[in-house]
Amino acid sequence: MTWRAADASAPLLFLHPAMGMPATYYHRFGEQAAKAGFHVALTELRGHEAEGGRIPSHRYDFGYQDMVDDLSVAMDEAQRQFPDVPVVLLGHSMGGQVGTAYVASHPGRVAGLILIGAGTPYWKAFGRWMLGGAPLAVLMGQVLGHFPGERFKFAGRESKGLIRDWAKLALTNRLTGATRAQLDASSLPVLAFTIAGDSLAPDESVQGLVAQLPAAEVDWQHLDIEGIDHFKWARRPDSVLPQITAWAGALVGDPA
Repeated sequence: MTWRAADASAPLLFLHPAMGMPATYYHRFGEQAAKAGFHVALTELRGHEAEGGRIPSHRYDFGYQDMVDDLSVAMDEAQRQFPDVPVVLLGHSMGGQVGTAYVASHPGRVAGLILIGAGTPYWKAFGRWMLGGAPLAVLMGQVLGHFPGERFKFAGRESKGLIRDWAKLALTNRLTGATRAQLDASSLPVLAFTIAGDSLAPDESVQGLVAQLPAAEVDWQHLDIEGIDHFKWARRPDSVLPQITAWAGALVGDPA
């Protein structure tokens, strides 16, 4: 995990990366968020650790439930590092899917959820091609022992179990890692960003993920900024930090 500290009483902003993304991609964002008044915690993804990690294979498999469990362990450590401060969880892309399952299955652990470029891959949001594409991705994972995302410019080398759970969401809109009753019961405040021209998380897809938490209090923000896309917001923290700071300030107190 990577840490950035602010004033002792500052809220903690915990960032969960997108599928296949190294934690280092978000370091600039973390540095700027700390300057904006947040403690920051950033966790690496299982299978994509910078050092000493195992790569997905027939012998090493995991799925969304494992990711939710990893997030729970990482959150415990973050709260030991920064005790007695409110926590806001930020999930990017798949990190938002895992984050949604986490907040529903671990009520009371965080004060709010931020989703950036995070949507459901449900086929109704992307088109009927997903009805064939998702099972094909699962088949590749079963044959190879992993999904070779780098060959398709979609994520990286991913575990077959992770792709199986992603495909389940794409085909049925059922999210692994939390029960339907847990999702329905969560009334957590959510800040949801849509991004103009985001082909990986179009507006309907983001709305579909937010709908997994039907009782949530949702604040919608739309980014239509030249040069900002599904990924580049993290390299341009100024594109989202003012909105995050204002929302978190109203929720848990001014981080500055």
